[in-house]
Amino acid sequence: MQVSQARNQSVWKQVYQDALFETDQARLRPKLEAALRAVDDRLFEVRSNPPDRRELTELEDAKRAIGYLSKVELET
Repeated sequence: MQVSQARNQSVWKQVYQDALFETDQARLRPKLEAALRAVDDRLFEVRSNPPDRRELTELEDAKRAIGYLSKVELET
């Protein structure tokens, strides 16, 4: 794995984790939106290069979790 790929992988994970562990309801939506953008950006990069199956699975799982959290957040 190249250094830039490793960096990009850690960026989306950090943004995603920030959203997952946010407890302030007022800050949750912007963090979920940022996480979704980071995941989508990384999905585009991963699909444009020879895929890393493990990361691709992690990204798809993260995208589903963000969608679920966004839906639940809208209901509250």
